[in-house]
Amino acid sequence: MNKVTSGIVILLLVLVGGYFVDDGYKAKVDRLLHRDAPAATAASSNSSDWSNNKSDAPAKGVPLQGGASLANILSSGAVRVSVQNPSKPFYYHDNRGTAKGFNVDFMKALFAQSEFGNREIKLDTEHEVDAYEKVPKQLLQGNAVDIAIDGLTFNDDDLKGVVYTIPYVRDFGYALIAQNNSSITSLDAANGKTIGILKGDPDAMAFAKHTFPKSRLVELSDKADENGKWIVGYIDARKVDAVMYDYPFAVAELEGTDMQFVSPKIAGSNIEYKIGVRAADKDLREALNSAIRKVTASEAYTDMLKTYFMSSKVAAVRSAKGNETVYLVVRGDTLSTIAQAHLGDKMRYPEIQSRNNLANPNFISVGQKLVIPVR
Repeated sequence: MNKVTSGIVILLLVLVGGYFVDDGYKAKVDRLLHRDAPAATAASSNSSDWSNNKSDAPAKGVPLQGGASLANILSSGAVRVSVQNPSKPFYYHDNRGTAKGFNVDFMKALFAQSEFGNREIKLDTEHEVDAYEKVPKQLLQGNAVDIAIDGLTFNDDDLKGVVYTIPYVRDFGYALIAQNNSSITSLDAANGKTIGILKGDPDAMAFAKHTFPKSRLVELSDKADENGKWIVGYIDARKVDAVMYDYPFAVAELEGTDMQFVSPKIAGSNIEYKIGVRAADKDLREALNSAIRKVTASEAYTDMLKTYFMSSKVAAVRSAKGNETVYLVVRGDTLSTIAQAHLGDKMRYPEIQSRNNLANPNFISVGQKLVIPVR
């Protein structure tokens, strides 16, 4: 009996000693005894949608392993977002320091969908960076953020470990910008002139070379001047005659200036903006895709597009000439249905869009007059 008792005592000592020495063994025992660490607590009820916590350290209770972002969003009631500030009109702060922009309104609608628990999800965008390419990189720097959003046009293989949703904004393109009184009043008139292109954007450079084969193309930094502009400064200083740039981002840039969109969407260009997530967060990506489909199909979404991206700086539409006709938009019309009725093919809607200087096919309203090109 003494030997048996001694054996039991030794076994207990081994088991207890292993609990404090071996972390893996300790974790298994804790799970058996239901001693797991508590899940992340819900956001404080008195916190604002946009907290002022600048720390990049993972929030208390946030899982450190990949693939847990959706679970953390649902359990904490908050989503942490990587953004570039400023990137008006997608995201910026007003004079009171309140976050504004298309992305703000869109995310509020997005995270109100059933995929995210039919509850209020707080938005925490105080994970700001100063450069576009840094936005998705924050996903790979610990677990400080859950998603990256800033009109991102990267592909799944551009940054290992980061993948993207379906587009949440689409059908925009590259715009051509010049002074109101410039001799550049069309794409043809720009060919042969000096055209500015955003520095470090190989896709834009390739498109510009194809579109303006006779032009001298100059790469430009998008660092703002003292007035918060960059396109205006280069054109006013005569460093370039015109600039080719993503239409949505240029909308805010042209406000209050003597510049205009000669063409708000150059034919053949198409820019789609997506939301970045970690490759391991497959369930989050699926939830986002499902919610994006719902939001982008709503009338409220079209109103968002018009609120933030319609510009008064678009060059006037040339009057109908020759065999062209004029059509008055009625309720229920889309560019596709108009193209089907008047051009015999709904896929010819880009021709109507281009002829009427529309930056996006959603930018039509009841009572608006559209010039219909020759069938």
